[in-house]
Amino acid sequence: MQIKAIGYLGCLLLLLAGVACGHVDEITPRSYVGLLLGDTKPKRDEIAQALSSGKAVPNAGTLTLKPRDNGLMVVPIDLGWVTAGGAIVVHSKKYGVVVIQEPMVSQGVVAWSCVVYPAEAKPNVCG
Repeated sequence: MQIKAIGYLGCLLLLLAGVACGHVDEITPRSYVGLLLGDTKPKRDEIAQALSSGKAVPNAGTLTLKPRDNGLMVVPIDLGWVTAGGAIVVHSKKYGVVVIQEPMVSQGVVAWSCVVYPAEAKPNVCG
């Protein structure tokens, strides 16, 4: 009888722990920016290729992100824009961040700078 009661108590505690530890959004503003940088890499590559060849930015205007190769969705954005100079501007209301990725061309080589607001949301990979 005691073994049954202990088993029921254990199941009840496990159930309560499961309810208490409900779903939590694990994505922080900082990790969102890191994911965004990964999702915008194909656009940065297209822009860099055009700029290093002396051509105009082919995809200036509204930023559209392609789904990832593994079928996962890309990060959501509220505002995404590519300027004629190749800068990528993204705003997310949910995570409260603004990200600007700007290309700089020097001797045919494109380097990217990254500005994030608020600054504490800037990941290390954002140079």
